[in-house]
Parts: sequence; C-alpha cells; structure tokens
Amino acid sequence: MNSLLKRHIYVLAADSLDGRRTGTAGEQKAIQYILSQYELMGFNNTNNNVTKQKFEFNYGYEYSGANEIRINDIAFKRDVDFFPLPGSASANIDLKDVRYAGYGIQAADLNYNDYSTLKDSLAYIISLGSPEGENPHSKYYPYTDVSYKIKTAIQHGAKGIIIINPDSSKYDDIKKDFTKNASDKNIPIVFLKYSAASKLNLSGQKPFSAQLTIAIRPVKREGTNVLAYLNNNSQNTVIIGAHYDHLGHGEDGNSLSGGAHEIHNGADDNASGTAAVIELARILTTSKSKRNNYLFIHFSGEELGLIGSKYFVEHASIDTASINYMINMDMIGRYQQDKGLEISGLGTSPQAFDFIKKIEYDSLKIKLSEHGVGPTDHTSFYYANIPVLNFFTGTHEDYHKPGDDAHKINYDKQVSIIYLITQIIDSLNNKGVLTFSKTKELNTTDVPAFKVKLGVIPDYMFEGNGLRIDGVNSGQPASNAGMQKGDVIIQIGDYPVTDIMSYMKTLSMFSKGSKTTIRFIRNNQETIADLQF
Repeated sequence: MNSLLKRHIYVLAADSLDGRRTGTAGEQKAIQYILSQYELMGFNNTNNNVTKQKFEFNYGYEYSGANEIRINDIAFKRDVDFFPLPGSASANIDLKDVRYAGYGIQAADLNYNDYSTLKDSLAYIISLGSPEGENPHSKYYPYTDVSYKIKTAIQHGAKGIIIINPDSSKYDDIKKDFTKNASDKNIPIVFLKYSAASKLNLSGQKPFSAQLTIAIRPVKREGTNVLAYLNNNSQNTVIIGAHYDHLGHGEDGNSLSGGAHEIHNGADDNASGTAAVIELARILTTSKSKRNNYLFIHFSGEELGLIGSKYFVEHASIDTASINYMINMDMIGRYQQDKGLEISGLGTSPQAFDFIKKIEYDSLKIKLSEHGVGPTDHTSFYYANIPVLNFFTGTHEDYHKPGDDAHKINYDKQVSIIYLITQIIDSLNNKGVLTFSKTKELNTTDVPAFKVKLGVIPDYMFEGNGLRIDGVNSGQPASNAGMQKGDVIIQIGDYPVTDIMSYMKTLSMFSKGSKTTIRFIRNNQETIADLQF
C-alpha cells in the first residue's frame, strides 16, 4: 500500500494540478484521477458505481451598474462610503420610513429587544455589535452575527437594510469573508462605513429617508463531489469521506504564507485523506463482511466552508436515514509521535465507539475526543444526526502554505492509520445500527478557564485565520515579546490559534511562569518570539 499511497499523493499534490482550488481546471484534473482509480477497481457497473455530484454556490458579487445611496439628502459613494453586502438584491428604491434599530437584537431569553418601541418599518439602520461590543464572553455574542441581524430585520418588515459601523474604521472591511456563501435576499442590503455613518444623527426621533440604487450580480462557482458506491445489498450504508480540494494559489484569502501567491499543493491537506479513501475502498471491495454498504465520497469546497459536504447531506444520493455512521479523514499524512493521531467523535455514539478507547495498532499514539463538531466535513453529518469519527494527525509548519508537499508525508505511518481505520470498521460491522448521541459542543458558553493572560485586545471582527491583535497592554507578556497592534497570532507553543475560541483554549494550557514561543504574522511575514506568562 505504501507505493500506492505515494502514487496517489504525488499525483494529487503535483504542481500540474495547480493547488486543486474549488471550481478550477486543477480540481478537474484531480477528479479525473480519482475517477480513474475507482474504474480500475470496477466501480463502473450498475451495482457498484462512481458518479459526480456538481453544486453551484455564491462566491461574492460584482457590480453590474450604478450603485448609489442617499440618506436624508446626504449622498454616499460606492466603496468609499458604502458597499452592498453579498446576498443583497439589486434594486432602485425610495424609502420614506427608515428607523434606527440600535443593534438589531431581539432576544427574549435576555429580556432585550431593540424593536420593542418600533413599529414595523420599511427599512432599518442597524449597528454592528451589541451593548457589550463584540466580546465573545458576552451574553449578547450569539446575537452579533450580521446574518442574524439581517434575518431579524426582515422578520420586522424590512424592505431595505443599512448596516452601520458605529465605532471605528477597523470594522470597515467586513465583506471580506461575509461574501462567501451568503444566501440571496430579495431586498437591498448595504454596509455604511464608519466615516459615513458618523454623518447621521442616530439620536434623533424622526425617521430617515433613503434612496438606494443597487446593481450587482452574484459570482457563481461550481464544485464537484465524487461518489463511489459499493453495494453490498445491505439496508445500511457507511460513509467514508475526505475533501480533495485545496487552496490553489491562496486566492481565497486562506493561505498562511506571507510570500507571493505560490502553488499550494496540499499534500497533507488533503491529498493524504483522499488517498486513504481510495485505499479503503480497495480494501473493502474484497472484504467478506457485507453488513453495510459503503459510499466513498471525495468532497469539494471544504476549504471554503464545508460546502460540498453540506450539499451532499442536503441532496444525498441515498436515504440519509440509512446512513449508519460517517468516517472522515482530514490531514492524516504528517504523523509525529509526540502529537499522535487524534480520533474525534466518540461521543456521537458512545456505546458503539467505546472499544476505540482500548484499540492499539503499530505503536500509534492515539488521542481521543468526544466532540462531533470540528472544522472539517464530518461536522455536516453530525448536524444531520449521524454518528461520526474524524481522523487527524495535527497541523504543522506547512499548514496552508506552499511547503505542504508530497515528499514530507510519513507514508509508513499513514499506512498504519489506514489499517487502524480498517480494524475499526471491522469491529463496527458487529455493532449493528449505531445510535446517535449529541455531544457537548464548544461554544462561547464553554470557554475554558485559564490562569494566564497574554495582555492583548483581540480584534473580534477579524475573519481570517488566527487572532489579530487590536491593542497591546504595556508590561504584559505580549508586549514583552515585542508584539504590536495588527499582529496575527497563529500559534502559541504547540497549539495552533485559528480563531478566538482556539486562542482561549490555548491559554488554558499554560500556567503563570510558563515559557514557550508565540508565532505570528506581521506585514505578511511570519515571526516567532519567546514568550513567558
């Protein structure tokens, strides 16, 4: 198997595939290779077949005409003062009853309602944030999402929505990632920047008038899931999946490389998982156990937000009620003994998965997690009430960088991981139909306790990878390490920092006096510094 894995990964992670970005010619080359492997295994007949599942999704917009807005006779310029939000409808509308709805929050559980003194109006001006800002510890935090504010305003009769930035220009770029996958609305929705919003008298009682001229069209992209079905004439089916897309040249803003837009080959992320699915299919086609059917899925669009797996769950080629469980593999090629292999999802079917706590194979160091939710495709199945297991060997210095190449894969250990998964599948064949259980999810109410502080003010609106610093407190650990406003923390010690939650989880790993290192991006350059809490 070692030589087969090498062949798969070297092909999928070759420069000729141009980084396998969703919807590109490089991704199509990956598809053709994946299809060819299943055809060699005989997945080309009516019983065992391989198919492509295409899906289309919005990826931002482009201007298609004049875009102008005027509020109380104050004219605002496109891009300078405002921009339409993705999901906005094109329209030319004159609104005479525009009300300021504060933060646009209606939360019965908090006894808070910005709409309580407003009758349903034609349009609303709504501020970002909440009465307690964007603090993820705040009780208002679940209500600060822009999509939530838009949905609530529409429920109150909005024919147009103006989102404003009430605090400072640091939030004036919110469309950066909000562009991705925004669902279409049938009303115009615009974002007014801080300097422009400052011209409005929001403390007044009189309604505003507004004229909105919006002309945009969505930019569509297409992804393709590859599905190979092994029919054992069972009533139940096991999903075995991995995403095969990667970052291309980092055009979608998800690269961690500070250099030029080089090809990101994604050998570990996730040619490793893709190759594993192919080899598991090869093993299971010769298995004597026929207690489950198997559907091998190669997902597209994972790097853009689990788009392909979400689409499959919503448009499944089989009855989702017949899915027994789902196995996902994302980045299983860079095994290191000190980090080990993480298997998560044990809490999604505790009785069935309990034996995994005692399983051993080829001296693999195994770390277990109960959680059914994570930043990869098994999450889509968990939310469909399907038991899941996810396999992961951890991040590394080449994660989301051009250096993630095929020659760096630990092929011997990846073979061991595949045989371990085969052993788990064999054991689960004796468990019958698995019972799904919800797990305790990590959210803002589950913030771990930590005994140290870094001494930074996080930028809670930052939507990139990592934690961007909005301020540094003098004399604190971050300041002593030489950190500055604008730095983006991507790792503390051995722990990657991808967002505010992972940052807080990371802090919980340290005690006062601990010495480690901190890795961060400054001016597109990655820097590492000594850190002492």
